[in-house]
Amino acid sequence: MIKDRGNGKWASMMMPEHLDGLREYKQDFTVQKRELTEWELEDIQQMINQAYNQQLEIKLEVWEDNRIIQWTGTIKSINFNTNELILDTLLKTKRIPIQNIQSAQLEADYYD
Repeated sequence: MIKDRGNGKWASMMMPEHLDGLREYKQDFTVQKRELTEWELEDIQQMINQAYNQQLEIKLEVWEDNRIIQWTGTIKSINFNTNELILDTLLKTKRIPIQNIQSAQLEADYYD
C-alpha cells in the first residue's frame, strides 16, 4: 500500500510568497455564517412550511464548509429531533441542518 503524504510532499518546493498567496486565496473564498434577523428566520420558516405542505420546489442557500451552497428540490420530511430537513433534489436526497439555512425561495418566486 502506498503511503501518500498529501500536500506535505510539496511544501519544500514552495516559496513563502507562494504559501502566503495560497492562504490569501483561500480566505477570499471563505464566507462567514451571518446571523439572521428574526424577520428573516420567520420568512425562511414560512417558506419551508409552505414548500413542505404543498410539495413545492424550493431553492435553499445553505452555509456549508465556509461557503454558501444552493440546493433546489422538494422537502421530503422535516426531522425536529435532529433539526434537519430532507431535501429531494434531481440527483440525490440531501440532509440539510436547519440552522445552516441562510435563505429560502419558492419555485414560483425565483422565475419572476
